Amino acid sequence: MGRSRSRPACPEEIRIGRRKSVRASRGFSMIEMLIVIVLIGLLVALVGPVAGKLIRRSEDMAALSSARQVLAVARLEAVRRSVNIVVEISLSPDNRIRLRTFQDRTNDTTTPLPSAEALASGNCVQDAFGSPATDEPTLGDVSLSPRIHFWKQGGSEDDVADAVRFDTYADTPGSGNTSCGTSADRIVFLPTGGIARPEDTGSVLPTPTQGRGIYFADWQGKNYFRVTVESDLSGKARVDKYVTAASPSGYYPPSAVTKWRWL
Repeated sequence: MGRSRSRPACPEEIRIGRRKSVRASRGFSMIEMLIVIVLIGLLVALVGPVAGKLIRRSEDMAALSSARQVLAVARLEAVRRSVNIVVEISLSPDNRIRLRTFQDRTNDTTTPLPSAEALASGNCVQDAFGSPATDEPTLGDVSLSPRIHFWKQGGSEDDVADAVRFDTYADTPGSGNTSCGTSADRIVFLPTGGIARPEDTGSVLPTPTQGRGIYFADWQGKNYFRVTVESDLSGKARVDKYVTAASPSGYYPPSAVTKWRWL
């Protein structure tokens, strides 16, 4: 039997093979690379804004949930403990919204209370008497995301005086205690489940354009919110968002008429 022999490649086939080999070794051409870059750019341009909106919404909702929970827990503790519970609102050293909750009465079980401790009870500030058994205890300390800032729509970023409107409370007549009258940036929950009424003119009941509340926004200043207490009697927290499509433009809770739109 004869052996089969492969046909030798002709010169033309050799040249074609070489050209294919050279092209494969060179990779993509400049035009092909430009097309890929353009396509990636278009994809980023389309997906980027949507992704940014979703991220902002997630961060905003987390901040709203945390703030609302702090107020709800403070209200429940005031009822459970039968003492005033204060939520102090401030800007932390690392530039974050801080919500610190404390009991406005000593833990001392002595009856009657020593005069200094009795005078300090219900004075809207946290007092210490040198011992955990007699100090007014801290019940919670929560800081929101650093990407959330004090910010009232139309105001300035991190302006605490403008963005926190729970200021000035009536002092107890005849107690000799005047701390509440100068207290600001705090909410005082009462054993009844309501809150002490802020006396400052900027801390009136909330309306779409003004009133008591903790005003904040995301770090880009695209979505503005207010966490407020809707009535002195109920003490229940309410969340509002600044809605431009409403009349007038202002802070509203979510509803069929004032739908929240995320930017």
